[in-house]
Amino acid sequence: MTGLFFGSFNPIHRGHLQIARCLLEQGFVDRVLFVVSPQNPFKKGQELLDAEKRIEIAAKAVAGDERMEVSDIELSMPRPSYTIDTLNQFSRLNPEECFALIMGEDNLKNFPMWKGYEAIRQKYSVLVYPRGGSSLQGEIGDSRIRFVNAPLFPVSSTEIREKIKNGEDITPFVPAEVHDLVLNYYRQRW
Repeated sequence: MTGLFFGSFNPIHRGHLQIARCLLEQGFVDRVLFVVSPQNPFKKGQELLDAEKRIEIAAKAVAGDERMEVSDIELSMPRPSYTIDTLNQFSRLNPEECFALIMGEDNLKNFPMWKGYEAIRQKYSVLVYPRGGSSLQGEIGDSRIRFVNAPLFPVSSTEIREKIKNGEDITPFVPAEVHDLVLNYYRQRW
């Protein structure tokens, strides 16, 4: 099974990679595709680095692990990007492959408001990793939604961008392979 980890990855960080490794090591998936979204319909107006640069950073971050790849599929699709449309496109292009949607627990609260919510639940497994705040694990009675035991990461992409703006050290939060690239690309924005 291939896990599809959707996100802006603005920028990708060690927490994203930890989640992917947990899913792989715990046997939930055989590989993880990081699907870089050019525009999240719930995050209009978000300060995004160009999608091509975010893809470049993500690809360099996962380059050392053949079980992880980066997908630019949403760049050629209509915007805003809706998860159901991308899942269906992956299924059309790879009819023999089984896919699972990877999402943070914070997104699970709004999941019923997503376009194609029922179709996603019926056709795909959903793997949920913990995020800060209250846990929904005991409240969800859907066998297609599985909770993953993964560590919480102490900082978000938003906080990393703030650290860059403030001239703070981001070394503990981004992979060493992309540290300089992240700094250069994001500093150019400001």
